[in-house]
Amino acid sequence: MDLGVELMYQVASWMKSNGLNYATWWDPKNMNQDFLLQHSEPNEYFVAIIDNKPVASVILQETERNQSWKSVDGNYPKKALYIHWLCVNRNYSGIGLSKKMIEFAEIQGKKRGFEKLRLDTDADEPKLCNLYKSLGFKEMGIENEDGKNTIFFEKLIPH
Repeated sequence: MDLGVELMYQVASWMKSNGLNYATWWDPKNMNQDFLLQHSEPNEYFVAIIDNKPVASVILQETERNQSWKSVDGNYPKKALYIHWLCVNRNYSGIGLSKKMIEFAEIQGKKRGFEKLRLDTDADEPKLCNLYKSLGFKEMGIENEDGKNTIFFEKLIPH
C-alpha cells in the first residue's frame, strides 16, 4: 500500500503543479494513508513495478463506497468490480500502463466472478474520457458533485 500511496501523491502533486482542475479526491493533501484508509482497504491496492519503481497503481473494490452511482442505478447498486484512483507515474506515461492496469482489473474481476468493471472520472477531462472509451468502457451517466462533473463508465468483462 505504501508504494501505491506514494505514487498517488506524486501524480496528485503533478496535477496540481500543472494547473489541472482536480476533484477533492485527488488533492495532494488527501494522498496519505489516513485519508485513503477511510475509503479503501490495504488489500484493495495494486501497484505495477518496473526496475524496482512504482509505475502505476489502482484500487479495486468489490462494492461502491466512494462515488455515488445512485444517479445511474437508483437504489439498486449493480454487482461490479469498481476501479478507483488509477494512476501512472508521469515518467512512464504513454507506454500503455493504463491499459495494462485495466487488463489486470479484468483478470481480477473474472477471478472474483464479476461481469462488469466500473469507474468514474472527471467529465471535463476529454483525454481521460477518450482513454476509457478506447478501452471499451461505455458512458453510463454524468452527475455534478461539488461543482465537478463526474462521468460514470462501465465495461463488460470479456469471458
